[in-house]
Amino acid sequence: MIRLKVFISSAQKELRRQRVAVGSLLATDPFLSETTVPRIFEDYPAPLVPNKKAYLELLRTCHIYLLIIGKEYGTVIVNGLSAVHQEYRFAQDLKLPTLVCVMGDASFEREEKTEQFFEEITKDGHTYSRFSSDRELLEKVRIRLVEYIETTFDTAPTQLQDIHSKETLRSASNLERQQVNNKLLSGLDQDLAREMVSAAEEKPIEKVTDELISQALLSRGYLWWDKQEEVYRPTAACFLLLAPNPSTVFPQTRIQLDAYAGDNRNTNPIDSILLDNPLPQAIEQTVAFIRRNTAHPLKVRGLKRQDSDAYPQEALREAIVNAVAHRDYGESEAKITVEVFQNEIMFSSPGLPPGGQSIDRISRGDARSRVRNPMIVQGLRWLEYMDERGSGIRRMRFAMKEKKLPVPQFRINNGEFSVTLYDTPAPDVVQPATTEKEDIRIAPTPDNAVESKEAQLIQLVRANGHATTAMCVQKLGFSRDTAWRLLSRLTKEGVLKKTGSGRGTRYYLTKAPDQA
Repeated sequence: MIRLKVFISSAQKELRRQRVAVGSLLATDPFLSETTVPRIFEDYPAPLVPNKKAYLELLRTCHIYLLIIGKEYGTVIVNGLSAVHQEYRFAQDLKLPTLVCVMGDASFEREEKTEQFFEEITKDGHTYSRFSSDRELLEKVRIRLVEYIETTFDTAPTQLQDIHSKETLRSASNLERQQVNNKLLSGLDQDLAREMVSAAEEKPIEKVTDELISQALLSRGYLWWDKQEEVYRPTAACFLLLAPNPSTVFPQTRIQLDAYAGDNRNTNPIDSILLDNPLPQAIEQTVAFIRRNTAHPLKVRGLKRQDSDAYPQEALREAIVNAVAHRDYGESEAKITVEVFQNEIMFSSPGLPPGGQSIDRISRGDARSRVRNPMIVQGLRWLEYMDERGSGIRRMRFAMKEKKLPVPQFRINNGEFSVTLYDTPAPDVVQPATTEKEDIRIAPTPDNAVESKEAQLIQLVRANGHATTAMCVQKLGFSRDTAWRLLSRLTKEGVLKKTGSGRGTRYYLTKAPDQA
């Protein structure tokens, strides 16, 4: 798969928000996230400081130059030119494909030097797209980039990717890109940041430097450059994913966990925790809390007795991941709640399903993937808490059915979306109709295809001593969803054993399987 580096250029102060929005689009769009890598340079030198032209060196490594023009020309740095104007001329010297987006219509008033710059661009023969809103800018950028990639590399988005992209642009919240003004990059969880960047940049974690962390997160809209203080600060999505105590800025991010002895709420839960952690850690702690407060019946296998979870961990994980990834963070007075009862668990998250999807479609497992928080979703995907877009509910249903438990029940009540898991069949719960496709773990292929993939995976474990989802994707060419399913199945069958969590998850051989 091609990975084109796109340099996003504009007057720094005026169009910072739009530049960040384009960077996050390239990082989260289903097609562009697979084919492009955004690059943004914010730290322009002051006029009287020796100009090292670091931004031009970054531009030299890129494949596409994307220019956004507004009203302001920008600070003149050298030879009467602004940094953006220098970038443009350098891009022409490098003969880079140049995509231009222009704010406003023909009557829009611009600074005189901006008008002269615009005339130079048109004389050079570049076509341009006009926009009047951030959403229109993102739509135009996607169209132009997809057209270029399709005509140059014969690579086009699938119909499903196009649908997901349009629906995400329609459903996405602006809160994720909100600047957090009083926090620093240095105050965030650096291990999680390094893992995110390792996945985003497709680099081994030991090669992820501090400089790469700041540059990669800045280019994707997770950081912003505070020019006055000359420090990197997080945007809201970054803060929720990486901040040790995100409620210091966003109180609604706390998660209330309560466990009750019976089947009804009362004022005295037997166990209660109010979580205030980075989202990845909150996911792990929620699963641990549930396991601690649910039964673990013994099962006899051969001559050994083994503990068995009352609920499949895959279903628990998917339920809490769904809640933190898709909740409405604009609801500042509401938080996610997880209630553990004797025979059921209820996950409740503020806000209706993104895109106005019906409960019937969600319950059947055939709702389209619509994302309210694409940057949070992408961050969780990089950290391997989420896999194929829109597959979480299907996986949740499959895990419950495989354990012969009722499929999850979905409800909307008082502006909240809830998911309920039952550990025993309830007489008043009607099981939704299922489709044959849902019972198939891996899409049908030639008879030996699954066996062959299992054999490849096992050989990978033997050759490297262990395997990860990322290794299966990079070295075997599996999709993340296929890798996750095969690793999970082989672990359940006892062929592999799993250690760690999130990006630290590793799979090791426990015995020599017959097919190896």
